[in-house]
Amino acid sequence: MNALKKSKVVFALFFLSFVWISCKKEEKVIPPIKVPYITVEKSDVPVYREYPAQTFGDLDVDLVARVDGILQGIHFKEGDRVHKGQLLYTIDPIEYDTKVEREKGQVAAFNSNYVNAEEELKRIKPLADMNAVSKRELDAAIARVKTTKSSLASAQASLRNQQIERGYCNIYAPVDGVIGISNARIGDYISRIGNTAHLNTVSRLDEVRVRFAVSEASFLQYQRKFGKTPPSITDLELILSDGSTYPYKGKMNFADASVDPTTGTVTFEAQFQNPERIIRSGQFVKIRIVVTTEKDVIVIPQKAVTEMQGIYQVYAIDQTKKIQVKVVSVGEKIGTDWVISEGLASGDRVAIVGTLFVQPGSVVEPVPFVETGEKKVSNQTE
Repeated sequence: MNALKKSKVVFALFFLSFVWISCKKEEKVIPPIKVPYITVEKSDVPVYREYPAQTFGDLDVDLVARVDGILQGIHFKEGDRVHKGQLLYTIDPIEYDTKVEREKGQVAAFNSNYVNAEEELKRIKPLADMNAVSKRELDAAIARVKTTKSSLASAQASLRNQQIERGYCNIYAPVDGVIGISNARIGDYISRIGNTAHLNTVSRLDEVRVRFAVSEASFLQYQRKFGKTPPSITDLELILSDGSTYPYKGKMNFADASVDPTTGTVTFEAQFQNPERIIRSGQFVKIRIVVTTEKDVIVIPQKAVTEMQGIYQVYAIDQTKKIQVKVVSVGEKIGTDWVISEGLASGDRVAIVGTLFVQPGSVVEPVPFVETGEKKVSNQTE
């Protein structure tokens, strides 16, 4: 019986030893979590603003019908370049040719009356000088000359007016430029009143104008900064709808004289060269303006900053690879980055924690942060 008890005790000790050895073998050392970081440095950082904008031709001329009639001819290819004086549209001129001929007849009749009146005056005047005719007859002859002359001038004016209207049947290009899609087709009835009056638009695109609206608050801030006569801005950038940057820099043209009371904004206009005619009228773009330069500041990605109840903080990695919390003061947002005015020094390693769960004081494995994708340098769009 004692031998049996001893064997059970030995077996139990052996089993416990086996379990303890197995547990020791299964224990693994958990490596520190890898945390990407950047080493911050102070530098001068330009601060930009982006504004939604719309493009216009350097000169956009609407082609508007000035007479009524059937559209008889279209003498261009839509979207092509046209030259000043080129015939573009023809409206059926028969009605206006008839009016011109009628007015010509009126002019001829009044001209005949005027000639007869002058001839009669020439006959009567010598007789009046010899008292062969009365003074009343002379005055009547002079009056007939004046009356017929006035009637002739009126008829000639009516003829010119009809000839001008006849000229409106032919619509020519007012400037060199690119013509758009026609709003009318051959056979359509064109009226000088209503929607059918607008036939097309010719845009001169060697240069383009870009209009954008700035909030009243931003405008006042700009005025306070630069005074009543702000310096001219000549390095404007244009961001196209595909996100690309237009290769030519622009310059500011003017600001509107008043604030739009319905939107609370001030309209600005800039001008850009367009030698390849990449930009057309009506495009929606963004205009980028450098408004100031932050001197000797630190810029870090926004995702490295956390905010709680108005307090901004970052996770820094010290020399012992431990996470330390630093309270910072933030400034301008520049695209995906944030200007840090206080709380960091050159050489500090800032963790880009993202969605990683790290705790202050925990030991990590620092990994240099690699930026992916195109880094935007502009501020938030206003």
